[in-house]
Amino acid sequence: MHEFTSPSHLIALAVTVGAIAALVPLARLRPGSWVKATSWLLALLLVGNEIAYQVVQADTGTWSVSHSLPLYLCDIGAFIGALALIWPRPILVEVTWFWAIAGTLQGILTPDHVIVFPSYDWLEFYGDHIGVVLAAVFLVIGRRIYPQPGAALRVVTVSVVVLVIVGIVDVTTGANYNFLRFSSPGSIQGLLGPWPWYILGTAAVGIVLFLLLDLPFWPQRRRAKAVA
Repeated sequence: MHEFTSPSHLIALAVTVGAIAALVPLARLRPGSWVKATSWLLALLLVGNEIAYQVVQADTGTWSVSHSLPLYLCDIGAFIGALALIWPRPILVEVTWFWAIAGTLQGILTPDHVIVFPSYDWLEFYGDHIGVVLAAVFLVIGRRIYPQPGAALRVVTVSVVVLVIVGIVDVTTGANYNFLRFSSPGSIQGLLGPWPWYILGTAAVGIVLFLLLDLPFWPQRRRAKAVA
Protein backbone atom coordinates (compact mmCIF):
# COMPACT_ATOMS: atom_id res chain seq x y z
CA MET A 1 0.00 0.00 0.00
CA HIS A 2 1.27 3.44 -0.87
CA GLU A 3 2.31 5.73 1.99
CA PHE A 4 1.34 9.27 1.09
CA THR A 5 3.77 10.81 3.58
CA SER A 6 6.72 8.62 2.63
CA PRO A 7 9.95 10.47 1.78
CA SER A 8 9.80 9.12 -1.78
CA HIS A 9 6.34 10.58 -2.34
CA LEU A 10 7.12 13.88 -0.64
CA ILE A 11 10.21 14.27 -2.84
CA ALA A 12 8.08 13.72 -5.95
CA LEU A 13 5.56 16.31 -4.79
CA ALA A 14 8.35 18.77 -4.03
CA VAL A 15 9.91 18.27 -7.47
CA THR A 16 6.52 18.81 -9.13
CA VAL A 17 5.80 22.02 -7.26
CA GLY A 18 9.38 23.27 -7.63
CA ALA A 19 9.56 22.66 -11.38
CA ILE A 20 6.24 24.39 -12.02
CA ALA A 21 7.05 27.30 -9.71
CA ALA A 22 10.46 27.81 -11.34
CA LEU A 23 9.50 27.60 -15.01
CA VAL A 24 5.86 28.56 -15.50
CA PRO A 25 5.82 32.11 -14.04
CA LEU A 26 9.11 32.83 -15.79
CA ALA A 27 7.73 31.70 -19.15
CA ARG A 28 4.64 33.85 -18.64
CA LEU A 29 6.43 36.98 -17.47
CA ARG A 30 9.78 36.73 -19.27
CA PRO A 31 9.18 35.02 -22.63
CA GLY A 32 12.08 34.68 -25.01
CA SER A 33 14.22 32.24 -26.93
CA TRP A 34 14.84 30.26 -23.75
CA VAL A 35 11.18 29.16 -23.80
CA LYS A 36 11.59 27.36 -27.12
CA ALA A 37 14.85 25.76 -25.95
CA THR A 38 13.20 24.62 -22.71
CA SER A 39 10.23 23.24 -24.65
CA TRP A 40 12.54 21.17 -26.83
CA LEU A 41 14.49 19.94 -23.81
CA LEU A 42 11.36 18.88 -21.95
CA ALA A 43 10.02 17.18 -25.09
CA LEU A 44 13.26 15.22 -25.48
CA LEU A 45 13.18 14.21 -21.82
CA LEU A 46 9.61 12.95 -22.12
CA VAL A 47 10.30 10.87 -25.22
CA GLY A 48 13.70 9.76 -23.94
CA ASN A 49 12.14 8.50 -20.72
CA GLU A 50 9.62 6.41 -22.65
CA ILE A 51 12.29 4.93 -24.93
CA ALA A 52 14.62 4.26 -22.00
CA TYR A 53 11.88 2.28 -20.25
CA GLN A 54 11.50 0.01 -23.28
CA VAL A 55 15.27 -0.50 -23.43
CA VAL A 56 15.57 -1.27 -19.71
CA GLN A 57 12.67 -3.73 -19.84
CA ALA A 58 14.19 -5.51 -22.83
CA ASP A 59 17.67 -5.54 -21.28
CA THR A 60 16.46 -7.03 -17.98
CA GLY A 61 14.25 -9.59 -19.70
CA THR A 62 11.10 -8.22 -18.08
CA TRP A 63 9.53 -6.76 -21.22
CA SER A 64 6.05 -8.11 -21.84
CA VAL A 65 3.28 -7.21 -24.22
CA SER A 66 0.90 -7.33 -21.26
CA HIS A 67 2.52 -4.53 -19.26
CA SER A 68 5.39 -2.85 -21.15
CA LEU A 69 3.70 -1.20 -24.13
CA PRO A 70 3.30 2.59 -23.79
CA LEU A 71 -0.49 2.38 -23.83
CA TYR A 72 -1.41 4.00 -20.54
CA LEU A 73 -2.84 7.46 -21.07
CA CYS A 74 0.13 8.89 -19.14
CA ASP A 75 2.54 7.25 -21.61
CA ILE A 76 0.52 8.31 -24.64
CA GLY A 77 0.23 11.74 -23.05
CA ALA A 78 4.00 11.95 -22.81
CA PHE A 79 4.32 11.59 -26.58
CA ILE A 80 1.45 13.99 -27.24
CA GLY A 81 2.86 16.47 -24.73
CA ALA A 82 6.29 16.26 -26.33
CA LEU A 83 4.79 16.93 -29.76
CA ALA A 84 2.73 19.82 -28.37
CA LEU A 85 5.85 21.41 -26.87
CA ILE A 86 7.61 21.60 -30.24
CA TRP A 87 4.52 21.84 -32.50
CA PRO A 88 1.84 23.55 -30.36
CA ARG A 89 -1.25 22.85 -32.40
CA PRO A 90 -4.50 23.47 -30.44
CA ILE A 91 -5.67 19.84 -30.27
CA LEU A 92 -2.25 18.65 -29.04
CA VAL A 93 -2.15 21.30 -26.32
CA GLU A 94 -5.76 20.58 -25.35
CA VAL A 95 -5.21 16.83 -24.99
CA THR A 96 -2.05 17.47 -22.98
CA TRP A 97 -3.85 19.90 -20.67
CA PHE A 98 -6.96 17.85 -19.95
CA TRP A 99 -5.23 14.48 -19.68
CA ALA A 100 -2.42 15.83 -17.53
CA ILE A 101 -4.47 17.73 -14.97
CA ALA A 102 -7.48 15.40 -14.85
CA GLY A 103 -5.52 12.15 -14.95
CA THR A 104 -1.73 12.24 -14.80
CA LEU A 105 -1.75 14.50 -11.75
CA GLN A 106 -3.67 11.82 -9.87
CA GLY A 107 -0.81 9.43 -10.64
CA ILE A 108 1.55 11.79 -8.83
CA LEU A 109 -0.80 12.23 -5.88
CA THR A 110 -1.89 8.57 -5.62
CA PRO A 111 0.52 6.22 -7.46
CA ASP A 112 -0.76 2.66 -7.84
CA HIS A 113 2.30 1.00 -6.27
CA VAL A 114 5.04 1.70 -3.76
CA ILE A 115 7.90 3.60 -5.39
CA VAL A 116 11.15 3.91 -3.48
CA PHE A 117 13.61 6.78 -3.93
CA PRO A 118 16.29 6.53 -5.21
CA SER A 119 15.53 3.90 -7.85
CA TYR A 120 15.04 3.62 -11.59
CA ASP A 121 11.34 2.94 -10.98
CA TRP A 122 11.04 6.29 -9.16
CA LEU A 123 12.88 8.13 -11.93
CA GLU A 124 10.86 6.50 -14.72
CA PHE A 125 7.43 6.78 -13.09
CA TYR A 126 7.70 10.27 -11.71
CA GLY A 127 9.79 11.49 -14.64
CA ASP A 128 6.89 10.59 -16.91
CA HIS A 129 4.11 11.95 -14.69
CA ILE A 130 5.83 15.12 -13.54
CA GLY A 131 7.03 15.80 -17.08
CA VAL A 132 3.52 15.54 -18.56
CA VAL A 133 1.98 17.79 -15.89
CA LEU A 134 4.81 20.30 -16.28
CA ALA A 135 4.37 20.29 -20.06
CA ALA A 136 0.64 20.99 -19.72
CA VAL A 137 1.04 23.87 -17.28
CA PHE A 138 4.04 25.26 -19.16
CA LEU A 139 2.10 25.31 -22.43
CA VAL A 140 -1.21 26.65 -21.17
CA ILE A 141 -0.29 28.90 -18.25
CA GLY A 142 3.29 29.72 -19.12
CA ARG A 143 3.09 30.06 -22.90
CA ARG A 144 -0.58 31.15 -22.87
CA ILE A 145 -1.70 28.61 -25.48
CA TYR A 146 -5.25 28.30 -24.21
CA PRO A 147 -7.79 25.58 -25.07
CA GLN A 148 -10.18 26.75 -27.76
CA PRO A 149 -14.01 26.63 -27.78
CA GLY A 150 -15.21 23.02 -27.87
CA ALA A 151 -11.92 21.75 -26.42
CA ALA A 152 -13.54 19.55 -23.76
CA LEU A 153 -15.73 17.77 -26.32
CA ARG A 154 -12.79 17.27 -28.68
CA VAL A 155 -10.65 15.75 -25.93
CA VAL A 156 -13.51 13.50 -24.80
CA THR A 157 -13.79 12.23 -28.38
CA VAL A 158 -10.03 11.64 -28.65
CA SER A 159 -10.07 9.87 -25.29
CA VAL A 160 -12.88 7.52 -26.29
CA VAL A 161 -11.15 6.59 -29.56
CA VAL A 162 -7.84 5.96 -27.80
CA LEU A 163 -9.45 3.88 -25.02
CA VAL A 164 -11.39 1.76 -27.50
CA ILE A 165 -8.15 0.94 -29.31
CA VAL A 166 -6.39 0.17 -26.02
CA GLY A 167 -9.37 -1.92 -24.93
CA ILE A 168 -8.97 -4.05 -28.04
CA VAL A 169 -5.30 -4.56 -27.15
CA ASP A 170 -6.28 -5.51 -23.59
CA VAL A 171 -8.78 -8.12 -24.77
CA THR A 172 -6.35 -9.49 -27.33
CA THR A 173 -3.32 -9.75 -25.04
CA GLY A 174 -4.89 -10.20 -21.61
CA ALA A 175 -3.32 -6.93 -20.47
CA ASN A 176 -4.94 -4.28 -18.27
CA TYR A 177 -3.74 -1.02 -19.79
CA ASN A 178 -5.64 1.95 -18.36
CA PHE A 179 -7.31 -0.49 -15.95
CA LEU A 180 -10.03 -1.36 -18.45
CA ARG A 181 -10.32 -4.97 -17.25
CA PHE A 182 -10.00 -4.45 -13.48
CA SER A 183 -9.65 -1.32 -11.39
CA SER A 184 -6.49 0.36 -10.17
CA PRO A 185 -5.70 -0.45 -6.53
CA GLY A 186 -5.91 2.50 -4.18
CA SER A 187 -7.53 4.82 -6.71
CA ILE A 188 -10.96 6.43 -6.91
CA GLN A 189 -12.02 3.56 -9.18
CA GLY A 190 -12.24 1.30 -6.14
CA LEU A 191 -15.12 3.44 -4.85
CA LEU A 192 -17.12 3.20 -8.08
CA GLY A 193 -18.11 -0.45 -7.96
CA PRO A 194 -17.14 -3.53 -9.99
CA TRP A 195 -16.53 -3.79 -13.73
CA PRO A 196 -18.00 -2.28 -15.86
CA TRP A 197 -19.57 0.26 -13.49
CA TYR A 198 -16.25 1.71 -12.38
CA ILE A 199 -15.43 2.42 -16.04
CA LEU A 200 -18.68 4.32 -16.51
CA GLY A 201 -18.10 6.11 -13.20
CA THR A 202 -14.54 7.02 -14.13
CA ALA A 203 -15.74 8.32 -17.50
CA ALA A 204 -18.35 10.49 -15.78
CA VAL A 205 -15.79 11.86 -13.34
CA GLY A 206 -13.43 12.52 -16.25
CA ILE A 207 -16.05 14.47 -18.21
CA VAL A 208 -16.86 16.60 -15.15
CA LEU A 209 -13.16 17.30 -14.61
CA PHE A 210 -12.72 18.23 -18.28
CA LEU A 211 -15.59 20.72 -18.02
CA LEU A 212 -14.16 22.21 -14.84
CA LEU A 213 -10.72 22.51 -16.44
CA ASP A 214 -12.32 24.29 -19.39
CA LEU A 215 -14.15 26.86 -17.22
CA PRO A 216 -11.17 29.19 -16.55
CA PHE A 217 -10.89 29.92 -20.28
CA TRP A 218 -14.50 30.98 -20.84
CA PRO A 219 -13.97 34.66 -19.86
CA GLN A 220 -11.00 34.96 -22.23
CA ARG A 221 -13.07 33.46 -25.05
CA ARG A 222 -15.92 35.90 -24.40
CA ARG A 223 -13.50 38.82 -24.47
CA ALA A 224 -11.98 37.58 -27.73
CA LYS A 225 -15.44 37.16 -29.24
CA ALA A 226 -16.46 40.65 -28.14
CA VAL A 227 -13.36 42.20 -29.71
CA ALA A 228 -13.94 40.30 -32.95
